[in-house]
Amino acid sequence: MINFKNKKLECVIDIGSNKTVCVIFDLQKENAFNILSWGQKKSNGVFKSQINNVDEVSKTIKEVLNEAIGKKKIKNRLLSNITDIRVHTKKSYNEVDIGGVNISKKEIRKICKKSINNSCIFKKKLIHSIPLKFNLDKNQFISDPLGIYCEKLGLSTFNVWINSNIFKNLENCFKKSELSLEEVVDSGYASSIACLDNSEKEEGSVCIDIGAGSSKVAAFFKGGLEYLDYTTLGGNDVTNDIKNGLEISNELAEYIKIMHGGLEFVSTKRISVNLPDGNKKIITQNLLQGIIKPRYEEIFEIIRDKLDKNLIIKMGINKIVLTGGASQITGLQNLSEKIFNRKTRIAKPKSSFSQINGKPEFSTIFGLIKIRSNINIKKIIQLNSGNKVYNLMERFDNWVNESFM
Repeated sequence: MINFKNKKLECVIDIGSNKTVCVIFDLQKENAFNILSWGQKKSNGVFKSQINNVDEVSKTIKEVLNEAIGKKKIKNRLLSNITDIRVHTKKSYNEVDIGGVNISKKEIRKICKKSINNSCIFKKKLIHSIPLKFNLDKNQFISDPLGIYCEKLGLSTFNVWINSNIFKNLENCFKKSELSLEEVVDSGYASSIACLDNSEKEEGSVCIDIGAGSSKVAAFFKGGLEYLDYTTLGGNDVTNDIKNGLEISNELAEYIKIMHGGLEFVSTKRISVNLPDGNKKIITQNLLQGIIKPRYEEIFEIIRDKLDKNLIIKMGINKIVLTGGASQITGLQNLSEKIFNRKTRIAKPKSSFSQINGKPEFSTIFGLIKIRSNINIKKIIQLNSGNKVYNLMERFDNWVNESFM
């Protein structure tokens, strides 16, 4: 039995199409954490990463939290992922006239406030507003303008909006579970925080999390987030292709995918599958590959075309980083390198907690943990609490206080 006494407990929850995961941990020191317990349940009420039954999701949240911590109450408000397959992103630039004064925190707060006030979109909720660079008199971009004289102070931000109803549905799930949802983080962004190191973000990398219900994409260049998107295809679509192609049950198709699936087989090796009625079905490795490979090719080609359309690849992307439960299939790295013409690696969380360590299906939850525990990330991106502008401004204000001494 874990002793939670005298520990400041933190809680993060990842709600996915196939599974819901809760992790309880405490903060050791800046950027360090200790995972104490966890819970995992099959997701209900979620399809293609979207909530379609609030009661079922609420019930699952209660169950997974109870598995992680029992009947102990979580005093802190919770951090959860959120997925909107129609996520809206845009770089914004705002500017204020400061009259040639020496820049202080007052001027930085002024441009931050203007940036937030100009970021409202009807029926959209701003969940991230990531400061990128400050601009001095339209000719010099810098990270820290404190103490510099200029006439006009500008700020570039990367903003992420989701449909307001998607946020309200998630919030309602937690309310029904008698829990308070403090922050939400875009699922693809969370996975990228777990998987990309600083050099990859600086040199230009795309993180692709191939989950069960969708595939999430996040691109970084020169250290900053440049692109965020989704495609509605994922591992469940591969399973469904096997189910239809072999005329078997969904459960059996999932088993065959995990045990025998691959993208590089050139073999007539025969696979014997036991059917529920006691009969056997014989298939070849080549036949199975012929069912699986086109779907993965489609996923990568859709993502490649979107990246090309948004000029992300031409920007200077040097690496593709794959993660997620459906990234574990043999031969995926080579297929990615062929389609994207970029060096590729498979990313797996590195944790002392054995249930998560080395398992790419837990990249999103691990990213949420890193965001919650890393003060440098929280300073910049956690600008997403509540429905009113002043809550965002409070977070920008905290960022100003902590970042500019």
